[in-house]
Amino acid sequence: MKKIAMIAIALFAITTNGNTTSWNLDSFYSTSHTENIKSSTSELEVKWESTENEDWFGFWCAFSEGSAITLDDDYEGDYDEISARTLGIWENNWTRSSPFTDSGTTAYYFNLSVVDIEGDPHPVSSIGPFFIDTEPPGSPRFTVPETTNTPNVILDNIGAVGAVDMCISNSGFGVGCGWENIQESKFWNINDELNSITTIYIQFRDDVDNKATVSASTTYTITSMTEITGLVQSVPTLNEWGQIMLALCLLIFGIGKWGRLRYVVSGNTEYTTYNEGI
Repeated sequence: MKKIAMIAIALFAITTNGNTTSWNLDSFYSTSHTENIKSSTSELEVKWESTENEDWFGFWCAFSEGSAITLDDDYEGDYDEISARTLGIWENNWTRSSPFTDSGTTAYYFNLSVVDIEGDPHPVSSIGPFFIDTEPPGSPRFTVPETTNTPNVILDNIGAVGAVDMCISNSGFGVGCGWENIQESKFWNINDELNSITTIYIQFRDDVDNKATVSASTTYTITSMTEITGLVQSVPTLNEWGQIMLALCLLIFGIGKWGRLRYVVSGNTEYTTYNEGI
């Protein structure tokens, strides 16, 4: 009997200890980012949920860079303290968020500990890494002649550091154009009205949709008589065979008219004869 009693006391102690040292959350996740996936969203938000536990007083939490951290009594860095209840009412879920500006190379983590009613922290877990890329493609550029004597121009030196595609428009950034692979040089049509100025807009984006823009203008104009002569000479003309065929047509037409109607004037008398011939 004594042995049985001791076993019962040990089981009770184990059960009690298991209840009071259970610091597991119902859920713990990010509402804004996915672990190990780069994102251009700068605000990192984390949420955790738990059913009510009488032994829980609140939480310690902190974001960290580079690696996860353990929020215990030995931790000497900064952290936030959150109460599990508001005016005595259990909250059920809690969130924390923080803005970050980065190029996508830094790993971010969120670290959490449950604090018991005695004020002691119990590290729960850390989630991450999260990667945040908020930097747009660098040094967007392209060149176009300031003036041109043709409505077809060449855009040259097109590019931006870190960009994966581009969108070109004569109407505005991203207006009426689709994304396409970046080409260093590209033929482009501008406004064909003489002496008109066309502004060309190019938008670049990277693999997480950060965007950079650049624009430049060109004027369609004629600046010399040589160019005017060139425009006149560009009007279609008849070649030699065409000229010969035109002359023959006119000759046949003239002979036909003469064969049908001829006026004869003799003295003061004017009369008309009709030829049966041609």
